[in-house]
Amino acid sequence: MPNNSAIRNPHSALATHGAHDYKHLISRWRRIARESGLTMCALAKESGYPVFFLKSKALAETGGLYFSAGIHGDEPGATEGLVAWAEKRVKQLNRLPLMLFPCLNPWGLVNNSRLDERGRDLNRVFQHDEACAIHTLKQIIKPYRFSCAVMLHEDYDGQGVYLYELQGAKPYWGEVLLDAARPWLPIEPRARIDGRKAVGGLVRRKIDPKHFQKIGFPEAIYMHLHHAERTFTLETPSEFALDSRVRAQVAMIGECVKQALPPGCLLAGPACGRGLRD
Repeated sequence: MPNNSAIRNPHSALATHGAHDYKHLISRWRRIARESGLTMCALAKESGYPVFFLKSKALAETGGLYFSAGIHGDEPGATEGLVAWAEKRVKQLNRLPLMLFPCLNPWGLVNNSRLDERGRDLNRVFQHDEACAIHTLKQIIKPYRFSCAVMLHEDYDGQGVYLYELQGAKPYWGEVLLDAARPWLPIEPRARIDGRKAVGGLVRRKIDPKHFQKIGFPEAIYMHLHHAERTFTLETPSEFALDSRVRAQVAMIGECVKQALPPGCLLAGPACGRGLRD
């Protein structure tokens, strides 16, 4: 059964107010970087806000783990989920092969907006280089081929947690990721999500690049085509209690790491990033 705190919360907007404090979010990431040894760098400045990324010493050009959040600023459970996961594992982070983007749309987060200050959906511009942060991100990851790329999102219309898994490397992980979130949120009951068939909260799909050339390339599609063996978009329901959404995000992130890394890797030494599962 879902945790009682997963019930829809009519006051959830009040509960998420602090989650839109970008300065505080970045101060938490700076502390994580200091305590873990992760490298934290600014990749761009958008609308007066610096945009950051972090990477670990264990990251190699193949086999790494890519996580990003906050490309839609009205989805604070995603940015909170990623930082909460990192805070719980700060001593392990530098041994994991990580590339982390804590918040790709800081103006949107501060203003509770899906779009950036110029009215752009940054999750539809990966085929272009017009957005400085997205252009620079693409340059930074150019040498890398990741074991998995995970985009953290939320859905205003969501009735439970769900995810998109692009058809690629097998075995598929979608079911076990949803099982990890199940203690904190109900599974999305809808049979169709954004016009696509969903089964038990899972949308597993093939892609037609020509379709996205018309509507714009999302981050997940770009990563799938160029940089990742497995690609996931995790979606928590933004009208549910923030604590439950964050816990569900943390659980799914943790399960991705567990699936990607060899058994016992979290207890291993500095070579933990090598030999990821096929």
